[in-house]
Amino acid sequence: MYKNKTYFITGGTGSLGKALIDRLKSMGAKVVVYSRDEAKQALIYGRDPLVECIIGDVRDYDKLNISIQRHRPDYIIHTAALKRIDDMEFYPDECVKTNINGSENVARAALQNHIEKCILISTDKACQPVNVYGSSKFIAERIFTNYDYNSNSTVFASVRYGNVIASRGSFIPLWMDMIRANETLKVTSEDMTRFLFTLEDAVDTVLGSLQNANGGEVFVPQIDSFTLPSCIKAVEKIMKLDTSVPYDIIGLRPGEKLHEDMLAKTELPYTYCVPDMNLLQIRPQYTHKEYQDWELYDGPEFNSALYVSEDIDKLATLINEGLKE
Repeated sequence: MYKNKTYFITGGTGSLGKALIDRLKSMGAKVVVYSRDEAKQALIYGRDPLVECIIGDVRDYDKLNISIQRHRPDYIIHTAALKRIDDMEFYPDECVKTNINGSENVARAALQNHIEKCILISTDKACQPVNVYGSSKFIAERIFTNYDYNSNSTVFASVRYGNVIASRGSFIPLWMDMIRANETLKVTSEDMTRFLFTLEDAVDTVLGSLQNANGGEVFVPQIDSFTLPSCIKAVEKIMKLDTSVPYDIIGLRPGEKLHEDMLAKTELPYTYCVPDMNLLQIRPQYTHKEYQDWELYDGPEFNSALYVSEDIDKLATLINEGLKE
């Protein structure tokens, strides 16, 4: 699926996009980056012969469709999105234009051009959403499932993933910078839990979903969650601090959950274990497809409050790996 294949990556200048592209290039793939961030395109890929960049927005269907027609990719991975939870609460119109309409544009262009597989990068926020961002991604998942239902050629699927350590906007590098500057940390709640994994784990999740997609599914990684106080203790360990770091409780931001959901109770009857991978597959309730004969998942729903790890050494190792990436 990789050597001499062409991948079309929307939003390829983001943290996940860059890590995906590095992995794909290492396996002999060619990459086309489609994003509106011309500065990052030039800085990151300006001299890379294996990456071709297109300045464009997923909101613009005509430009998107022409770009796909020209490059004829084998696969599309749709990472482009507006992601800041608190901002999207105040600009829901912009969130709809990019995350819903833009995702529909990507799916439509993939279908029109007979792309082999098209994968939507979703989020744990799409599971039982309470905010604009999560709601937009929930609808985007349904759009991809419906496009698959109406497709005789292109396979459409989605993959949810959690908070990536040391990605752009991650709270852990921000905390470390604040500690170095002798600033008091800002913590939303001591009870808050979050699913955390590294960029490499995120790439494994995306490519594992791409490989196993049969049509219309949502893939979910099985990962640990941690409390914010555990994250502080892990940062203290990494930075070899002699004293505990002080912090202020500032409360939840607009649209923010205390605990995240990756897999809902209502999805359990349709959820299967992907063999030899740390992945689950949620199959659509309406489909023409016949799916792989896999074992039905018999565990509980994935709420971050149910999967809390108190292993500070494990978390410190995870953060160190993320920071190296």
